[in-house]
Amino acid sequence: MAKQNNKKGFTLIELLVVISIIGFLAVLALVAVTTVRRGARDSLRVNAISAMRKSLELYANDNDGNYPSSAGECVATTGSVGPALLASRALDSVMVDPSWPTAVPSNVTPGGTAIAPSNSFCYYYYSATSTKDYTVNYYLETDSRAGASGIHVSGPSGEK
Repeated sequence: MAKQNNKKGFTLIELLVVISIIGFLAVLALVAVTTVRRGARDSLRVNAISAMRKSLELYANDNDGNYPSSAGECVATTGSVGPALLASRALDSVMVDPSWPTAVPSNVTPGGTAIAPSNSFCYYYYSATSTKDYTVNYYLETDSRAGASGIHVSGPSGEK
């Protein structure tokens, strides 16, 4: 009599193939989600810069065409720019970069340039010696309709 092999189940090879396919799909999903998150943060940054430019124009309209004076700082609730915009009611709350840490990044230097661009770059305001002009520097993580990745400079007339 021949023995029948009635064992039911999966072989080790079949299990490894299925597990590797699931792992590959998980990696693809993670990459896609990361890309979408970066794009969403960039969209928030562009909208925040647009709102900040409008609030700076409101401030200038109430202050004889002068923008807040600053030798260069990250826009926050401390410093000179954030509190000035809040006090003038040009802003309800100070906008911060969606990835900005609680401490000021070490790569921010006076004049609004960054030594090593990172996703922890803040909205850096600089009004030079004249309060009739300003720049706000911000960082985009990805190439998009808003612009190429890297540091961007905005002013009263838009992108510089």
